[in-house]
Amino acid sequence: MSGAGRKDEHIFFSLGRSPGRADFSDISFIHNCLPNIDFDDVNLGTNMLGRTFRSPLFINALTGGTELAKKINAALAAAARKLNLPMAVGSQMTALQDCRREKSFRIVRSINPHGFIMANIGSYADPQMAKRAVEMIRADALQIHLNAPQELAMTEGDRQFSGVLERIKRIAAASSKPVIVKEVGFGIAREEAEMLIRSGIRAVDVGGKGGTNFLAIESKRAGKRLSPGLSGWGINTAISIIETASVSERGIDILASGGLHNALDIAKALSLGASAIGMAAYPLHLLQKKGFNALLYRIAALEKELRAIMLMTGVSSLAELRKVPLVITGKTAEWMIRRGIDPNQYACRHIRG
Repeated sequence: MSGAGRKDEHIFFSLGRSPGRADFSDISFIHNCLPNIDFDDVNLGTNMLGRTFRSPLFINALTGGTELAKKINAALAAAARKLNLPMAVGSQMTALQDCRREKSFRIVRSINPHGFIMANIGSYADPQMAKRAVEMIRADALQIHLNAPQELAMTEGDRQFSGVLERIKRIAAASSKPVIVKEVGFGIAREEAEMLIRSGIRAVDVGGKGGTNFLAIESKRAGKRLSPGLSGWGINTAISIIETASVSERGIDILASGGLHNALDIAKALSLGASAIGMAAYPLHLLQKKGFNALLYRIAALEKELRAIMLMTGVSSLAELRKVPLVITGKTAEWMIRRGIDPNQYACRHIRG
């Protein structure tokens, strides 16, 4: 099957499943009964890749390369423009191999000429391919996606993964735009996060377990039953943020994605150290099943709910939200302890006067 046909199948099977939700149940805020701020004072502004954005939310990489993908990308670009949110396109590898596929990606820049748009390529791309992907949509940043488990699950998928880090280094060194490395639902551990941070990139998108399950989707595509032992493969989103934050350096942004479409979970992800929150399957489901206006309404509602949560913790900015205490218990705390990360460092944070 062509890469373009595969993209439409991914959309079909994704829409047949409810958007997954990340598990942040082990992580709790402490209510502040004396917040001493007004709701109108709460500011969702965030810094990412050296730019300031009005909201920490962005539309993450989804699709491209087909007529259906073109329609979806056009609608998402219109939503991103209306909501003033950054947006990433899906993998452009198919368009780099067949220029007839480019229009399904170019439509994003055409509809949102002044928006912050991220290009997207696979980890087997080279610097020249990266340059072409950026130029195709006049991108402001470049995502490189990692998806080894998904490739292994595809009959037509890649089987060669050597040299990925070196290619990332070469692309980061040659790129005129900031480079983001992202997982696609399997998470990032601190060892790999540290290597990526040293590679010259500007941001890590942890893409944790809890959102779209590409192993399940590829099994459906192949007409096979997913092995029960593999159905839960990966590092969940909360732990991926914690692991990456434990080795992050100044100037490196942590982006969180993977089942984040609940305001409380989003607030927890931001408090753990994420600068921005990517959503892909959730906007797709809203758009395709409830319509464009429903997508706009729900994103606005999420932002309002997030501001309310911030007020209830007594903070008016995301910088302050990263300083409020978080109580981490259960399997997440056990994981942290086994990995040498002290949960008490979060519980004992303090900003209250």
